[in-house]
Amino acid sequence: MAQRKLRTVLADFSRSLHECRCLAADAHDWSLPGSHGMRPYISGKRRDSLTELAFLRAFLAWEMFLEQSFILYLLGQSPPRGRAPRRYAFPPNQRAATDWVVPEGRDYAQWTVAMHVSERAERFFEAGRPFAPVLRENQNTLEDARLIRNAIAHESAAARAKFESLVRRWLGTLPPNFAVGGFLGTTVPTSAPPVSFLELYFAKIEFAAQQIIPS
Repeated sequence: MAQRKLRTVLADFSRSLHECRCLAADAHDWSLPGSHGMRPYISGKRRDSLTELAFLRAFLAWEMFLEQSFILYLLGQSPPRGRAPRRYAFPPNQRAATDWVVPEGRDYAQWTVAMHVSERAERFFEAGRPFAPVLRENQNTLEDARLIRNAIAHESAAARAKFESLVRRWLGTLPPNFAVGGFLGTTVPTSAPPVSFLELYFAKIEFAAQQIIPS
């Protein structure tokens, strides 16, 4: 990662999220019947697969956002609005900063679990700011997003079981043969105006990113 500005990192993340929204919206539109009884361009199953791809790409963009913003803050950069966080470490360059955040005994740092990122932030920044307060405030949403990501990315019984538990918590029941993409396209109960679960998670992750890099 060539050194970049925090403003650019936020803009790139927002752009990636927009592309994921567009992909999911296209998949939905392509699955609708056309005029004069024309068959949809794609099946409901393919729509769900494309929706899952959109979510997976968005989560990967979120992980990249966390990594890039963390490194740039560790190098002393300030956000577009506000001050740089107080650091406990002062790496001489980007390569050193990237190496320093890697946990002992691992080859690379992971950015998937919000709690682990919060703990990492508290080792390098005063009160873990700006990461720890934002990630802990959104802990439940981010953990849900991680479970959905795992259900898409891993063909395992454990990942599927956790996803099904999440669905029951939200919907009170588990529809038969319920795909992850089908859940993401479902309207959130009692939401006003109506919003899909996909947009619910996208909007909350986007808001969290804007709090981490205020502009």
